[in-house]
Amino acid sequence: MGVTTIAGVHHDGSGRSTVFLPKVRGTMAAMRLVLALAVTVAAALIAARTATRAGAHVAPAVDGNNRYLKLTPLGDRVRLAYTVFYGEVPGAGMRKTIDTDHDGTIDDAESQAFGTALAAEIAAALEVTVDGARQPVAWTQVVVGMGTPQVAAGTFSVDLVASLCLAAPRGTHKVLLHDRFRIAHPGETEVKVEDSPGVTIDHARMGADDDLGYDYKIIGPGGPLEDDGLDVQFTAGDKSVVAADAVCRGAAPRGALSPGVIAGTSAVTAFVLAGIVTLVIRRRRRS
Repeated sequence: MGVTTIAGVHHDGSGRSTVFLPKVRGTMAAMRLVLALAVTVAAALIAARTATRAGAHVAPAVDGNNRYLKLTPLGDRVRLAYTVFYGEVPGAGMRKTIDTDHDGTIDDAESQAFGTALAAEIAAALEVTVDGARQPVAWTQVVVGMGTPQVAAGTFSVDLVASLCLAAPRGTHKVLLHDRFRIAHPGETEVKVEDSPGVTIDHARMGADDDLGYDYKIIGPGGPLEDDGLDVQFTAGDKSVVAADAVCRGAAPRGALSPGVIAGTSAVTAFVLAGIVTLVIRRRRRS
């Protein structure tokens, strides 16, 4: 049996930015300059925050295979991103099995076939309940990043994305996720819960770890993600994001119009506009 340890990681940082504004004549010119500088500073802060988070993520190793899971609650779903990083040594051996025609290169069909098979295996090993109801995982994206198509290479990754749909949009919800996928040569597994606009993370726990940063790392096989699972509770407010797609077809959020009403309104509007145009054309001809 492997040794499993877990540690909480809390990302925190502080910085100070000073902006010097040159003297500008005219109120409008000054306002435009301030707005431009504000946008620039905001973009720089976001880029710095993103770089800090990305630097802390699990990355490809030499001898082991690592995983990275991220749950992002939205207004009508929880976005699940699941990445497998094959290390330098195990990745080199895996590439030989992916190259099914043994021509020394891995084409798109070969890499996609491997990604699809892996995605099915991981989906079967995930046990997810949303508000107490069991929900199967259906990947909407399967992306294999080989880096180079050459078989004589090493590390590569497989990125998977799924939507865990809520029974009704917005409000308070609970998600429990167990991951029983056993990867060969297990290295590190990072699990992160990330909020989104209009969503508040009320509670997140994996095993005995109740990290305020909602960022967990496991070393070795199995562990609390398999045994106890990741327990997440959140509240999606009125401003939370509800995607306009057909992936999650739950009840329409309060105050929103259904597709049928929107289509009917559009048809009536088009009919009225066509009538107005016809009347205008007739009057012009008479005059």
